[in-house]
Amino acid sequence: MEDYKYLIALLSVFNFLLTPIHIVISGLSPAYIIVINYTIVILSSSLIATMRRAKLITYLLGFLTLVAIWLEFSDDNSETILISRILLSFLLFACFCITLIRQLLKIKEINLQFILGPILGFLYLGIIGGALFEFVHFLDPSAFQLIEGYSGYSFYYFSFISITSVGYGDITPITAPAQSLTLVMNIIGQFYLVIIIGVFVGKYINVKSK
Repeated sequence: MEDYKYLIALLSVFNFLLTPIHIVISGLSPAYIIVINYTIVILSSSLIATMRRAKLITYLLGFLTLVAIWLEFSDDNSETILISRILLSFLLFACFCITLIRQLLKIKEINLQFILGPILGFLYLGIIGGALFEFVHFLDPSAFQLIEGYSGYSFYYFSFISITSVGYGDITPITAPAQSLTLVMNIIGQFYLVIIIGVFVGKYINVKSK
């Protein structure tokens, strides 16, 4: 389990990003699918944490996030519940990111964990960006030009196409805050890739030179 914890966490996050497909295929209530996938991410990502305190924080934030999701499905008109769910989701995945970075800094050689860890971090970054975009939209519903029938998932989709600089044009930031956040996510995404490649090459050279 220890050797494959990064792979397990990575697969769980990929599974989480495929939630809309699961909902269509299964025909189950979106609430059940989202809670199940969130739970899988929480349990698998907590494997990365080695300290008991970090695991407890992860479980606590995860539990509160799940409660907020259930409450939002039971009362989707409550702005308090909506903002609580967005904030808790942001804190949860930020916690995952911090834990992951701490663990990656301890790795001294190139192995499976070192390869999969940065990929997992990139996915965490995209989900964090999605929470931020959703928060901006909450503050100003006219911040984005959205496609018809959009959902909360649309902001996470937009986050990933922003950090990868794809830009399909189906979702467009309109207001200055939305454009600023999009610009920041673009820059972070590009610098992230450059830094990871640099670190990977550096470690590879160090290993070969020994």
